[in-house]
Amino acid sequence: MSVGEKKKALKLVHKTIKKACKKAGRDPGEVRILVITRNRRVPEIRELIEAGATLFGENRVQEAIQKISFFEEETEWHLVGHLQSVKAKVAIQNFKLIHTVDSLRIGFDLQRACEKLKKEANILIQINTTGMDEPFGVEPPETIPLIKELIKFPLVHIRGLMTQVPQLEEPEQSRPYFKKLHDFRDQLEKEKIPGVDLKWLVMGTSWDYAIAVEEGANIVKITSPIFPEE
Repeated sequence: MSVGEKKKALKLVHKTIKKACKKAGRDPGEVRILVITRNRRVPEIRELIEAGATLFGENRVQEAIQKISFFEEETEWHLVGHLQSVKAKVAIQNFKLIHTVDSLRIGFDLQRACEKLKKEANILIQINTTGMDEPFGVEPPETIPLIKELIKFPLVHIRGLMTQVPQLEEPEQSRPYFKKLHDFRDQLEKEKIPGVDLKWLVMGTSWDYAIAVEEGANIVKITSPIFPEE
């Protein structure tokens, strides 16, 4: 796709978000588009920046750092794949937000890396809202106990929640899982756990992001139509 075609694709995503926000009585300015760039080359990302994208997500730490160095301050990068313990230090150095924390072990590894780097880490708690046998994501009943342990790590900051819903037959089928995360975020806010900031609610992909926005998402992960072959 050319830069012009990428601009049209991004415009279409913004239009869909605006429509979903209107339906839900929300401000479209609240919603950020996170473009997933796994397996994408630096020239493609440069075209996306020219088209107006600034927020990018990568699944693998090693692949990401080979790209991030080309763009310096003009972009923001999030880690959306599962974090391996041995990659914690590099992840903190390169990503503004780590999406996939679902265990005390990952929190410990991040805290230890932060201490060595004299830096801080911003994270999301990944929650399994589907009840399916997913490899990652903490179960809702276990989330509050986990958060109360994670806040003991002074350099690791909880900034919100995320969930990953597998692609179902229809986008509408994702709605109850998104609503569950939104409702759970509201429940957590009532707990008023010190040091916990639940600003970000990350859910929805290219398949069902309009439904996610209707249910409160303020970051959505997009590949197609920006990369239509995805």
